[in-house]
Amino acid sequence: MSSCLRGFFVVCVSCVVSFQAFAGGAAALPASDFARPAQITLPSLSPDGQYIAASVRDKVDADDGSKYTVGVFHVPDMKPVGRMMLQPSTIPMQIIWTSNTRLIILTAKEVGWLEGPAKIADLISVNADGSNQHSMFGWGTRNGRGLPFGRGGFSGLPPTPNGHFYWTSYTNNDTISAKGTASVIRIHGPSDMVSDVYDVDSETGDAKLIGTFSKPGMQFVIHDDIARIAYGVDDHDHRMVFIRDNADQPWRQIDGTSAVPLRISEDGTHAYWLYGPNDAPDALAYANLDLSNLKILASDNFGGIGAQDVSWTPYPQKPFAATVETGRPKTIYVDDDNWATIHKALSEQYPDYAIKFAGMSGDGTRVLVYAYSDKDPGFYALFTLTPVSLTPLFRVLPWIDPHQMASRQPIRFKTRDGLDLDGYLTMPANGKNLPLVVLPHGGPIDIRDKWGYDTWPQFLANLGYAVLQVNYRGSAGRGKGFRLAGYRQFGTGIQQDLIDAVHWAVDQGYADKNRVCVFGASFGGYSALMLPIRSPGTFKCAIDFAGVSDFAIIRDDPEQQHSDYAHNVFNEQIGLDDQTIKAISPLYHLDDFNVPVLIVHGEKDPRVPVKNAEVLRDALEKSGKPYEWLVKPKELHGFYSEADNTDFLQHTQAFLAKYLGN
Repeated sequence: MSSCLRGFFVVCVSCVVSFQAFAGGAAALPASDFARPAQITLPSLSPDGQYIAASVRDKVDADDGSKYTVGVFHVPDMKPVGRMMLQPSTIPMQIIWTSNTRLIILTAKEVGWLEGPAKIADLISVNADGSNQHSMFGWGTRNGRGLPFGRGGFSGLPPTPNGHFYWTSYTNNDTISAKGTASVIRIHGPSDMVSDVYDVDSETGDAKLIGTFSKPGMQFVIHDDIARIAYGVDDHDHRMVFIRDNADQPWRQIDGTSAVPLRISEDGTHAYWLYGPNDAPDALAYANLDLSNLKILASDNFGGIGAQDVSWTPYPQKPFAATVETGRPKTIYVDDDNWATIHKALSEQYPDYAIKFAGMSGDGTRVLVYAYSDKDPGFYALFTLTPVSLTPLFRVLPWIDPHQMASRQPIRFKTRDGLDLDGYLTMPANGKNLPLVVLPHGGPIDIRDKWGYDTWPQFLANLGYAVLQVNYRGSAGRGKGFRLAGYRQFGTGIQQDLIDAVHWAVDQGYADKNRVCVFGASFGGYSALMLPIRSPGTFKCAIDFAGVSDFAIIRDDPEQQHSDYAHNVFNEQIGLDDQTIKAISPLYHLDDFNVPVLIVHGEKDPRVPVKNAEVLRDALEKSGKPYEWLVKPKELHGFYSEADNTDFLQHTQAFLAKYLGN
């Protein structure tokens, strides 16, 4: 390996020129460029490392919107070798190789006149050359190809490719659970939802039941085609873990309130876990299946490790690195094997970029590398070990010039009640005392802002604004205690965190205290309404995109409160009584709301009904307070259409120029 790496450094020096050649000119970018979606997404490397399959967004049709295909390309020359045309209004969501010649594709649909992708999964299997296509599961595919009708999701692959995959199905109606070797008939009433996991042949569609649990929403960890671990959350959102030694044993619960299983060791005696005891951030750990003899492999005192932050070797699939996402991504190496050495070398060669392995061949000699930064949406390249080479494949957003983008600086500060928070400050070059836009993230619980290219902050910085993002209490990545600190704090503690962040930015000289606006979507839209109420005089304007104005609308919506779990989580995180609801809902405090607001919403929003925007507009109009209105009739929770997103950004640009004077 050492002789290979000596050559590797020589190769990488030449690659710097190749990557820099991707950059475009120096002209300022229009709003429409920040609204353009990527043309090639979801690249997936074949087990032999010879091909990638990817979603390709075709030319937009004025009447029918975007059309998508799944293309298969030889690498590294990117020569097309196969394609599969998707049905109109069908969007790829996941592309997975089950063998060197077979793919499964999980799709979503744009249903009728809705422009946002609905979360209705269709599972399609197809050969890499586009032949032998089958619909295996999903909308309108009742008991087709062996899987039951109902909700479901991809649950993993066998350790060595054999054309099979694992699929978990959640059912509550009369279904035939499987056909073939494990065929059983199970009747499910409304209160008898179950989680079933299957071993599915992607060629024939035959599905073998390998595990079941009498609760919906459970996930499974599989070893030797047996579901050995089942995990999920209870009706109060508390973690729970169950294990068994073989398929004939009943499930037994272990004390897993601090743990999430990732994978089982090759010999089946141990597992890799995310483990966060005593409210600590999740660490990567190795332990017996019952969590005894636990050993921490990677951890950080401030930030946690997520399931997507762990990098694995080829079979026998051991972790070689874990990444902590707070601040700028920090990689902790668990082992010093070949793949850790390659990752270290790439990271040293491109210090301004974060490096991820987006795929790896079965023998580990070919790696799909994804590199991104705060200024660059990223590029994909193929690394080969024999011979050692690194070849660029494509850029994610080739019209974005990283040299024109602003730096996204990680920040840390302490709130007035002593809580340590992190976040990001996106600043135009050489900026000081700038007009500031506060951009709270959505959620708010278990969501966070991360380092990397972020469209809205870059759009705003391109206009000359500093942009402040804060991972307030309740955000993801800091452990259970930090998450719980956001409960019952939607209108109080979380908003105070954001106010303290503004004061910090002003005190540091980054922001002009007389030119501050707040702009957010979903919970961020709610914060855009609540912050001017909580801190009169601090903000000059607000942009509310799909925000809640009255939590009673959400509480009383049967589509939102559809289960005991949803009801309990709403109560624990927010509260159900009228007094609590009114105390934190902006609609009931508009006497203290004295800034102009741009109200933006999708008319068909199922998450935050447009009624929130309508009652807010009516109340502002009645009181004679200034507002602007942008509601799109076909959009859902957040805009999907490129034209609608462009229109929104142009409205935002004009609104901010009007009230912040930049």
